[in-house]
Amino acid sequence: MDRSIDRDISSRYRLRYIVGLTLNTTEQIPISLTNIWFCLINFLQLTHQAYARQLRPQNKSIYQMIYFVRLRKGHMFPKIKNRDLFFARAYYFAFMGGWGFILPFINLFYVSLGLSGTQIGTIGSVSSTVGLIVSPIIVSEIKKRPQARGILQGSLMLGAIVYFLLGQQTAFLPIILIIFLQSLVGAGVMPASDAMAVHVSEEAGTGYGSVRVWASVGWIITVLSSGWLIERKGFQAGFLGVSLMWLLAALLTLLIQSRYFISPNFAEKHKSNLRTALKHITNDRTLIGYGIAVIFIGFLNNGVLQFENVFLSELGASKQLISVAGILSAIVELPFMIIADRYVRRLGAHRVLLFAVTMTLFQRAAVLLFPSIATIMIVRFIGGVAFSCLTIASVFLISSRTNPNETGTVLAIYTVTLSGLVSVLAAPVAGAIFDAIGARWLYALATTGYAMGLLSLWITRPEPGPMSVASKAQRFD
Repeated sequence: MDRSIDRDISSRYRLRYIVGLTLNTTEQIPISLTNIWFCLINFLQLTHQAYARQLRPQNKSIYQMIYFVRLRKGHMFPKIKNRDLFFARAYYFAFMGGWGFILPFINLFYVSLGLSGTQIGTIGSVSSTVGLIVSPIIVSEIKKRPQARGILQGSLMLGAIVYFLLGQQTAFLPIILIIFLQSLVGAGVMPASDAMAVHVSEEAGTGYGSVRVWASVGWIITVLSSGWLIERKGFQAGFLGVSLMWLLAALLTLLIQSRYFISPNFAEKHKSNLRTALKHITNDRTLIGYGIAVIFIGFLNNGVLQFENVFLSELGASKQLISVAGILSAIVELPFMIIADRYVRRLGAHRVLLFAVTMTLFQRAAVLLFPSIATIMIVRFIGGVAFSCLTIASVFLISSRTNPNETGTVLAIYTVTLSGLVSVLAAPVAGAIFDAIGARWLYALATTGYAMGLLSLWITRPEPGPMSVASKAQRFD
């Protein structure tokens, strides 16, 4: 380059010169100038790296011009304030949101194949049996290992494959085999994900609800999409949808730091195992009471969980309407997941838990007394408040009353093992009751279950002490 040109283009005008040159060169090209500009910047950055070592002194002006337009990566890509929190939310959107493609319709799928209520209950029992045995062991062992994230990724990918295979089955025995495999590979996914979400959210100072709410966002989108797809393409479209979402979730775990998937106190990993977690539970009166409530509610409410969508179908609801019913609760959850998180910190997890169980009790009683599509739709919409409070308060209660390196294992014991054991016993019974007297009276059993659970929680409520639940939960900070 000529020295006169070098003098004319002073250091403060070099960027303007480059921009003007780029725009004049590309104004006739029928593609986005923004794309061209960023391509040019990438080219100049790479050129700078090469020329920095090779340019001669007489070409110094060119080198200075190239160096001047170098941009940092932060200018090329939008900066995310808290990457781990952002991708944890995206993970829940894909992982739990993916279930929306098929869970609201899974029993309708079984009914369409001609399976009886007892057979559907047996399928649920197989899933629960595998989960109750495998889940706490897997979670306890996974969180001790630095490869915990990779193991979770593998479980999600295998789970995606198994869901796709399940959609291709037409007979009872192959379905049982596929459900066994699905339960085996997915046994530790939910508690391991919850433990990760608790760790990430508490470290970010936002609370578990700020992550969990994105599962509701994903659920709303996928349930609406699946209702439309299944009516036109069949149930296989729903199974394909959940498979793709789980594969996306597996990819998103790569963007979350691996330390969030292992015990926070990694140095104490050998002190944390299933035996110590069980000992901790048996020494905590409040956790025992919560466990008793889980047993009563899980056993007597199992029939409603299994057959409510079938009941809607019997009342005349279309698949599209059932998909709408499936998102009514999730719509309310969007604000109330955050609100519930705030109230748990303000009032304590146990009080919020009592409120949620009481509210759900009245919802079950309302459907029992006034069985109709409208009643179920209204109850589901209002039920989003109770579900938000129940979900946040349950996780918060467990995480606040356990050591950080035991939280994942205790979550697995309650959410998978204990719930699974109850489901093993309850699913066939609920199926037989459905076959014998229909779905309406399942709501009577559910109302009784919530009443007994409420009594257990009230009797074993924690005594007020010098250390509140909210303050204990801040140990991650």
